[in-house]
Amino acid sequence: MNESVFRRPVRLEAERTIVRQLHLDDAEALVEIVRTEPEILPQTLHGVHDAEALAHWLTVAVPNGQRFGVSVHLAVADRETDTLIGFMGLFRVDSAHDTCEVGYALRAASRGNGHATEALRLACDWALVDCGLHRVELRTLTDNTASMRVAEKAGFRREGVQRGASAHRDLVMFSRLATDTAPDGPPRLVGIGVGPGDPELITAKAVRLLQEADVVLVPVMALDEPGRAESVVREYTAKAERVVFALNDRGGVTEKRAAAWDGAAARVREAFEGGARTVVFATIGDPNVYSTFTYLAQSVRADRPDVAVETVPGITAMQDLAARSGTVLAEGTESVALVPLTGGTDGFREALAACDTVVAYKFGSRASEVVQELKDAGRLDDAVYGARLGLPGEDVGPASAIDGPVPYLSTLIVPGRRTSRGGKL
Repeated sequence: MNESVFRRPVRLEAERTIVRQLHLDDAEALVEIVRTEPEILPQTLHGVHDAEALAHWLTVAVPNGQRFGVSVHLAVADRETDTLIGFMGLFRVDSAHDTCEVGYALRAASRGNGHATEALRLACDWALVDCGLHRVELRTLTDNTASMRVAEKAGFRREGVQRGASAHRDLVMFSRLATDTAPDGPPRLVGIGVGPGDPELITAKAVRLLQEADVVLVPVMALDEPGRAESVVREYTAKAERVVFALNDRGGVTEKRAAAWDGAAARVREAFEGGARTVVFATIGDPNVYSTFTYLAQSVRADRPDVAVETVPGITAMQDLAARSGTVLAEGTESVALVPLTGGTDGFREALAACDTVVAYKFGSRASEVVQELKDAGRLDDAVYGARLGLPGEDVGPASAIDGPVPYLSTLIVPGRRTSRGGKL
């Protein structure tokens, strides 16, 4: 790596933030930081308290590190006042592979308003485009969700966890490459299935899109209540944003349901208008099987026909229950019927008479009626049910053991009758 890896001078500007060289005019702000928030200072300033040492650091140590391509300390400043509000550092330069690491710290009063994201994006764009680096790495503690969200919003991709990498604590590794570019084509709304609740039952494609997306939305019943899809999403990204859906409001297209669809669609439009290229909506199960994503997509398409709508399949509750209970869903020429019981048991009764395997969704509110229908059809003994699959309090067992109410989102499998190996071929 030659001496020009960090070119001078540098002054990078965004809507709210400036990233620039440190200079003597920052001395007063530095003294204040030393006095009130020394924990945000770069490591090279730890233990430095007097004005003479600060001036030496600003005029000698910082320029020399930059001059020889070893590291660069930059000021993060408020654009309106050009006042120092934090630091940005590029260090651990690997000249053999054109890589470095980035770190930043902001004063407490300046956090939460976009400065960190803008500063990180500015500094890394400069390092990758102007300075010729290929890769910039960022590490953060696994419980620092704010820093992880900043990294993702600045275009970094999560790579994995480094176990015990910092004082015996785990670190999450993020990176940006010079070859990482904004996606071509129209803005995208992607519905992603995250499975019934077990965070391990999610596809690699879904994880990648969750981490690459500009905005990730998760449906909840109230903004102060976490949702099942959200619990899975947060295993892979910190940028889950709640949108309220009337998930428990039944009786057709109610006023609450319609308002929720419109509100979520408005948030998607706002994201696109703000520059987002990919908005992801995470839903339990599969986005094309009884999913709230269907109504969101229709609402967005009505106002933004230029948006490309895509889906990523997810593992359904019937597949998960089949695996957990050791039940085969279908063999040979058998048919499989999937029936929601929100509208009554008539369709379930007809399916039991006409089909081989019958799966019932959302039968919790009609559990006693379902058990009676199974008895009448002579199919109770083989049926299995499951609730809270893959979550604490999971309940999987024979339908004959149901005695009283079960959760609304419970799933039931009534397997086809089989008498011999290969008999249904």
